[in-house]
Amino acid sequence: MTQKEFKSFGDSIASKLGDSNKLHGYFEDAAPRLFYTCYTFGLLETKSLGRVLEIGPFYGYVPFLLRNQSTSYTVVEGPEPAVDPLLPLYGEANIDVQLLDFFEIFGPVNSATHRLPFPDNSFDTIICWETMEHFNFNPVKFVRELFRVCAPGGKVHITVPNKASFQALAGLWSRRKEPATIQSYYQFEDYHSAGKTAFYGFHWREYTPEELSALFSKVSFKIAKCRTAVMLHQHKQISLKRKLLRFVNKCVGSLAPRHGTNVLLTAVK
Repeated sequence: MTQKEFKSFGDSIASKLGDSNKLHGYFEDAAPRLFYTCYTFGLLETKSLGRVLEIGPFYGYVPFLLRNQSTSYTVVEGPEPAVDPLLPLYGEANIDVQLLDFFEIFGPVNSATHRLPFPDNSFDTIICWETMEHFNFNPVKFVRELFRVCAPGGKVHITVPNKASFQALAGLWSRRKEPATIQSYYQFEDYHSAGKTAFYGFHWREYTPEELSALFSKVSFKIAKCRTAVMLHQHKQISLKRKLLRFVNKCVGSLAPRHGTNVLLTAVK
């Protein structure tokens, strides 16, 4: 599959949603990154992924792409109304969907179970892309649960924004990122989701390659791969300044890989 074919496939899924689809722009911006991620983890050419669990796909459409390469496919999403239009399509594709509030499962509340609703050794392939940075709780229990539900020999594929990326360091140097972050907190102060005033889109914690490797190896995962890459959003209109920053990002990521935009990790049980 080429990147163009990948984009066309996503567009075909979006067309089934019709007027209910308000967030296809997410896929359009993220398509090159999603394709690169699938390619890097070798998912497109793997004939059988076995039992797959994908956490937080949102409007990436990857479950629909990989469904035919799996014996079963389970999607976990947060209780966010924005994903509701996708639910009927998941049903048509025989993809099981679990709407789970990770903040209540793993957060510092008395009712927290710290347990995913799946038996031990349930999945051969686990995918969690650009989701862990949205966790505002200690991630150790979550990683322990991934180890529990992963079958022996199974693989977990993780991506997160790189805390040591050039763009993150440049944002600190310019001092522009911090005020923008605080402004976003106020912007979504009263955001309503699933009966709560809560917004799940913030980046609470990003990771360096060393941090992500340590997080997973501490629970007995074997780290098969941990690397960085420069994966940028594809915006339709880009200013000259942003084009220049993208060029610098790519150069820095090539010359000093530790400062790429994203961390990609494969852990094996």
